[in-house]
This record gives sequence, C-alpha cells and structure tokens, in this order.
Amino acid sequence: MRTVSYSITLFIVFFLFSACEEEEVIYLDNELIAYFERFAVEASHFNIQFDNQEDRVEGYLSDLEERAISGKCERNSVYPDRVYIDIDFWRKANDLEREFVVFHELGHCFLNRGHLDDADANGACKSMMHSGEGDCRNSYSLSSRVAYLEELFTF
Repeated sequence: MRTVSYSITLFIVFFLFSACEEEEVIYLDNELIAYFERFAVEASHFNIQFDNQEDRVEGYLSDLEERAISGKCERNSVYPDRVYIDIDFWRKANDLEREFVVFHELGHCFLNRGHLDDADANGACKSMMHSGEGDCRNSYSLSSRVAYLEELFTF
C-alpha cells in the first residue's frame, strides 16, 4: 500500500511540474497569416519546410519609424525572430506588394539571406533580396514572380 501511495504521489508531482511549463506563444498578426502560409507553400516547392511556430518567427504590423522602410527583420538567438511590416505601407499595398515585402523579410529572418543589389542587363534587380538603396530596379510582378522565387529559395 505504501508503494502505491508513493507512486501516486510521484505521478502527481510530475504532472504538476509538467503542466506548469508554459508553451511559447509565437505571435502572428491575423493579416499576415495568409502571406506566411503562402511563403511556406512556395518554400515547400524547393524542399524547404517553414512553419513560423516551429521556426520561431513572429509577424507584426507596426508603425516603423524609419523613413522609406516597408519592413524589417529582427533576429535574436534567445527570443523569436520578428518580421515587422509598416502599417502605412500595408494599408496602401496591393497583394503582390504585400507578398514581396513579407517574403523579403522572411528571406532575412528564416532563410538568413542578406541584401543582394545585383542588376541584370536591363537594370532590374536579380533578387527580391535587394536593399532598395542600390542601383537596380525592383521588377517583381506576376510575370517575374517564378524567377524571383527560384532565386530566393535556391541561392
């Protein structure tokens, strides 16, 4: 009887300690969900698995104080990485512009990509990872999307 009582006590103590562990909540703004999911789908075409919860990448719509910045990535080894999209940009942007900036920032936060400002012979940016401060011209469109995504995920 004493062994059974001891075993039950151990079980209860173990249960209480395991129940007290808080699961980390990774925040994702509702308006960004579809774009993070779209990124995951496109990444999967290149055998890259992305899950913002498992990969600890948060997403926020925020008022970015830096001028002419539509998004940014904050990387952190302790806390989740964070993608911030400027709320004023978001309100004015169309679907393709929103996709571009979210994918660009996930390129930094998830794919560990830096900026690449190389231009092709026509002056168009070779990568969606361009800084916007270089000499190349952003030409992300429905007709160039496939090539830009291939470059993003296979670099």
